[in-house]
Amino acid sequence: MRKHRTSIELPLDLWEELKSRVPPRKRTAFIIEAVREKLLRESMKCVILCGGLGIGMSPLTKSIPKAMMPIGYKPIIEHIILRLKRQGLYSFILAVGHLGEHLVKYFGNGEQLGVRIDYAFERVPLGTAGAIRNVEAKLNGRFLVVYGDILFDRLSISDLLRFHEGKRATATMVLAKVDDASRFGLVSIDEEGRVIAFREKPRQAVPGLVNAGIYVFEPEIFDYIPGSGRCSLEEDVIPLLADKGRLYAYIYKGYWTDIGVLEDYERAVKDFFSGLIEDTYF
Repeated sequence: MRKHRTSIELPLDLWEELKSRVPPRKRTAFIIEAVREKLLRESMKCVILCGGLGIGMSPLTKSIPKAMMPIGYKPIIEHIILRLKRQGLYSFILAVGHLGEHLVKYFGNGEQLGVRIDYAFERVPLGTAGAIRNVEAKLNGRFLVVYGDILFDRLSISDLLRFHEGKRATATMVLAKVDDASRFGLVSIDEEGRVIAFREKPRQAVPGLVNAGIYVFEPEIFDYIPGSGRCSLEEDVIPLLADKGRLYAYIYKGYWTDIGVLEDYERAVKDFFSGLIEDTYF
């Protein structure tokens, strides 16, 4: 392998901080790893699934996609994009279907947000896994998938990617802890973080770990997705990955909410204006 010598200039305050925290013999390796992580994040694409019909939010979603419902002063999906941009992700693919023209008109190519946005259109609903299959030609390696109807705060993408790499997983799903898992079903993991079982929805309100709708996938995920037709990640792909021992879970302990029904939306709006959700910014 050919090597190329280069130099990196660091601001004085950053260099002083580095010297105070990292021993001299480890500084070169530390800088190389930091640069590598930054380049990987900036080149990695994020697929946001926002093509669903939003039936649980009807009648509001008869005229606007659920992902475009405002939380505070921005649509749900804009909060997601800006939160990820803050952590170094700049390339997004929006998987759109129902009323997708609203997203295209609002975001365009993403230039106004300082990101790149591409679109994949569904003529008929393809399901969560089918939507991912529909963007395969637009991907170039490891990628992130985020559901377009969730809100989260302070999820570290760097930590998530390091966990994923360390496990050499085909897929890593983020789990969030909720007080009432009766709507979601529970996920069981072993001591190494491998997903081993999906439990049915409990009949009573009990706390537990649930699928947060955020994934890291390697390209071989497409070996597990059928080549045509409607297909669900939760029902068709994720259980198969777990059976093969190729699915790991990263536990996220910060704010998270799924906006599936009108009550969820009302709560998310209240959370935003009460300060539970940090506002996103450029």
